Amino acid sequence: MAALLESWRADAILAAGLAIGTPLYLAALGQLHGTNVIYQNGCATGIYACLIPRRAYPRLAALAAACFLVVASLGNTGPLPDGPTALVILLLGYTLGTTDGIWLSAAAQLCLGLATQRASGFFVFNPFIVVGIVGSFALGLVVRSRRRLTDQLAARSNELEAERERFAAEAVRYERARIARELHDIVGHCISVMVIQAVAGQRLADQDPALAAEALDTIAEVVSQAESEIGRLVELLEHEHGPRGIDGIALVDELVARAAAAGLMVNCRFSGSADGLSGPAGEAAYRVVQESLTNALKHAPGAPVDVVIAEAGGAVEVAVSNGPPTAPPSGLERLGGGRGLAGMHERVRACGGELTAGPDGDGWRVMARLPRTRSQAQTSASG
Repeated sequence: MAALLESWRADAILAAGLAIGTPLYLAALGQLHGTNVIYQNGCATGIYACLIPRRAYPRLAALAAACFLVVASLGNTGPLPDGPTALVILLLGYTLGTTDGIWLSAAAQLCLGLATQRASGFFVFNPFIVVGIVGSFALGLVVRSRRRLTDQLAARSNELEAERERFAAEAVRYERARIARELHDIVGHCISVMVIQAVAGQRLADQDPALAAEALDTIAEVVSQAESEIGRLVELLEHEHGPRGIDGIALVDELVARAAAAGLMVNCRFSGSADGLSGPAGEAAYRVVQESLTNALKHAPGAPVDVVIAEAGGAVEVAVSNGPPTAPPSGLERLGGGRGLAGMHERVRACGGELTAGPDGDGWRVMARLPRTRSQAQTSASG
């Protein structure tokens, strides 16, 4: 029904109803006789027919109606049917107001108004004609403005929906990257230690079974730690508010001890207080040390590694440096997808810190500066 009312078919039905109903009404009143009445009804029928193209060609329809009004006035044989004609003129004026090209529509409306005034008597002022012509056009302008506003709001709504979908896709991509980064850190370190210990255990199996057993124990310990960290990652994904972050700084000693047991010459020093790091910052510190030790195992076999965790005002600096390799390649350098350094950058940046990594003489150095909470930083500064 709504589609019919908004199409030209509704106008055609209305025009046909007026064209048939007007003479029938006059016939019922006994007024459908004489040349004057027939002439005016013929002109009125032409005006009614202008309703049909008013949606597709509003200005042409208005000018055609104006011509019929002028022709009716030239006959000088009596008035047009007032009610139906006025309805058509008001509808045409309203349609002109809703049409784009306001100045051309206003010119067509002016022609329609002058023709209407001419048909009613050019020298007779009729305020109803002025109000009808101006009012219908103004109503059309208001509706046109509201339609444009509605279209703009609909377009903006579509843009926001598309933007929301893009943000959702970006959030999914970021979450996948975060999970991949976590798995890379955990599994990469575990595999590196396992390979080194397995090779050492294989070499020592015949020479020193006790040391070979220690190597196997180290592998079991590393696997257990990796299993624990993966379990924590699963818990983090399964719960909306995941478990609290690990105390990364407290676990650095354990991490260094495992790396030393794997054959890495590593030295760890603490300078000042490292308290006050948030959970994510503490975990970032742990992952920076873990990934740096893993890279040293892969790319600098036999090189000494220094880990320094130092207080730096309102921040904690974590520095890991290693010298050049002194042993033959272990084959571990071919493992991994090259995401470790990028993962460290993202992790440190996510908690408001800064990370630099690059050559340091013949070796390599990674340094992360992680912000502490404001209250802890102020306490340290006052102390």
